[in-house]
Amino acid sequence: MASDPSVMPGQPAAPGGAQPVASLLAAVAVEVNDLARLSDSLQSLISSALVADCATDIGHLREFQAIDLLVQRLQGVAAYVEELSRAAAADWRLDPGSALARLTLADLARRLAGQAGAIGAEPQALDPSGDLQLFG
Repeated sequence: MASDPSVMPGQPAAPGGAQPVASLLAAVAVEVNDLARLSDSLQSLISSALVADCATDIGHLREFQAIDLLVQRLQGVAAYVEELSRAAAADWRLDPGSALARLTLADLARRLAGQAGAIGAEPQALDPSGDLQLFG
């Protein structure tokens, strides 16, 4: 059995083996866009809380503006990566196995690996039992 020339020796193979670079970059762009939308939602929530508390601390208001910058930067990175995905040659392939192995969130790994129905799927806020998971 011949080895896949697109996989570096010693790297674990992804479940699907080598994949088109364009589709891997497109998956990253979708994920970053999702993060931008989530950040924008958080910005709205924090804005409402600041207004409700009649926030006047200029330092806090400046830090709040950092969320807007975060959203803009995430949107910019997503657009950049999406454009790279369009520019990638159709025959460029790589095995994302070692990169996926570094991820600690299974849903994120599935989405970035392009597993069935995962790309563009909304990240789950609730666990499958429907219970809210709070961190403490």
